[in-house]
Amino acid sequence: MKAINLYIWLAAMLFPTSFVNAQDDAFGPLTNTDDFVQKVKTRTAATQTIQSDFRQEKHLTMLEEVLESEGHFIFKKENNVVWSYTRPLDYTIIVHNGKFIIKDGDKVKEFDIASNRMFKEINNMIVTSVSADFLDNPDFEAVYMENEMFYLARLVPVKPEVKDMLSEIDIFFDKKDMQVAKVKFLEPGDDYTLITFSGKVFNEAVPDNVFTVSN
Repeated sequence: MKAINLYIWLAAMLFPTSFVNAQDDAFGPLTNTDDFVQKVKTRTAATQTIQSDFRQEKHLTMLEEVLESEGHFIFKKENNVVWSYTRPLDYTIIVHNGKFIIKDGDKVKEFDIASNRMFKEINNMIVTSVSADFLDNPDFEAVYMENEMFYLARLVPVKPEVKDMLSEIDIFFDKKDMQVAKVKFLEPGDDYTLITFSGKVFNEAVPDNVFTVSN
């Protein structure tokens, strides 16, 4: 469960809870969906790699305190991801070559994505969130909205096994550059995780050894 807690419910700009809710309330229906979809497709096709710092907030209804963590994120097409947490824990999650790798301090665990249903679904949500691979994705029903700053793609899982873990994924696109600015994972019961990205760098070379780890 630790991997799930640190990642999905998860696991990039920090906003206080009241401000996030105010932003959500300000969103209205997207009038030109076709234009938005085309912008996302164009941006996705042009993006080969992403490197970014991130800040993660875990909001629990039973706690007043927000659980915060920070780290560095790397994405490389087609399906290579690193989430490296640097505060408060030394913890890394890697998706590469069909493997789901967790490095917790000096301990390394490796799982085959194809043979593990849970990690297959986690991997699907990871890639969908960070690469905007949600267009025509039958695993999610999408609703599109906007406000002055962001486009919002609200994804509702279709599969029952995913619904048990996650009620929706909100992906916020900055209107200035059509890049993913933040992702919000909402769980059943209204607990949620907000990840905000900063210092993003696109299309710089990322060697494959970034996605490997040794014991």
